Amino acid sequence: MQVTCQLVGIVFEEKTPEELQNHATVKPSVVELLLEISKYCDFYLMETVLDDKSEENALMALEKAGLFNTGGLMKEKVLFCSSEVGRTSFVRQLESDFHIDASLEIISQLSRFIRCQLFVSSMEGGQLAANVFNSPSLEQFFS
Repeated sequence: MQVTCQLVGIVFEEKTPEELQNHATVKPSVVELLLEISKYCDFYLMETVLDDKSEENALMALEKAGLFNTGGLMKEKVLFCSSEVGRTSFVRQLESDFHIDASLEIISQLSRFIRCQLFVSSMEGGQLAANVFNSPSLEQFFS
């Protein structure tokens, strides 16, 4: 199974691409979960970034959290783009089976192409497609 997951707001404490320009911090509560998912799935992390510094901050935070040490997550499977359209395109090209995102726009665009999705948001998803789950956090969905 191939899984794709947005970083900002789900894996990172930071909520916007602008915040990644200064620093990136992996939520301690997701580290074990990501390592467990990566044992069973072809797992890609992706994010919309504003510059090379943001990419560097993101990769350093993932490395510092120990996510590349076990062989489950690979740096080569951390993808960056400059727009949400680019992130949507990545997910479609990878033909993911399961996608995790905090952008309702991306979730909506992908709902007819991706078999199963998780919309991570504290707001109710409203009239989401039947193949879209809603949870306030990644950790709560998998607990």
